[in-house]
Amino acid sequence: MSDTSSTIEHAPLLSPRFVWKLTAVITVMCLITLAIAITGRMIGKTISYAGNTADGTLHEIVIGNDVISLPANVIRFESQRVSGVQNAVDTYFAWPGMNGYSDARRDVFNQTRSANGLIFARIAQATMSRDMSGRFAPIYKRLTDGPPLAGPNGLNSFRLRPGAGYANELMYVERQLSERPYAVRCLVEELSEPDNNFTTQTGCQRDIFIGKDLSVTYRFSIDLLPHWQEIEHDIRKRLETALLR
Repeated sequence: MSDTSSTIEHAPLLSPRFVWKLTAVITVMCLITLAIAITGRMIGKTISYAGNTADGTLHEIVIGNDVISLPANVIRFESQRVSGVQNAVDTYFAWPGMNGYSDARRDVFNQTRSANGLIFARIAQATMSRDMSGRFAPIYKRLTDGPPLAGPNGLNSFRLRPGAGYANELMYVERQLSERPYAVRCLVEELSEPDNNFTTQTGCQRDIFIGKDLSVTYRFSIDLLPHWQEIEHDIRKRLETALLR
């Protein structure tokens, strides 16, 4: 047998150089696959949050003369989830409990057709001398149309005159009138004569004062109106506790 034939018989089927290249290609492909999987998981998680966050990091937000400490998961908008001076901050809470967003409460925060179980609150520097309770007697009461009707859980409902700039709105006021009764405006779809029958849209709105110079405008579903006392108490307690003095 010649030397040439012996060399051919003993030559490896795969050269070390080819094996190295093949290994490198497989390694790169594995890394790409892993990166795609991780990125897909991250993107999928971001999409599922839909702008919400479960992050509980506290942010100290300065509005006017007040400082309020809020966790990121109760702040609605990502741009406001920073510490420092801001004109206003928009918050939302699952009710009851006044809790922020979490995986366990995802369904409550991701509602698309209703806001049941959610309370939205915008905190800003006060621009008026009176909150909604203080404005009822001197302003809103003069704009009511007709006698009050009995509402839920100790409230009376007043129809507001459309020509006064409050079209399709009812005002619910604490039946035991005082200088500062509980008062809330609710948007409605229809008002029919003569008995004020109506169907409601999603929200009632009320504003209150807290801190040194803050106005809180909060909104909730009409379905929660029978719980107005608990909601008022919980909003005040949650936000006043967050104020830094």
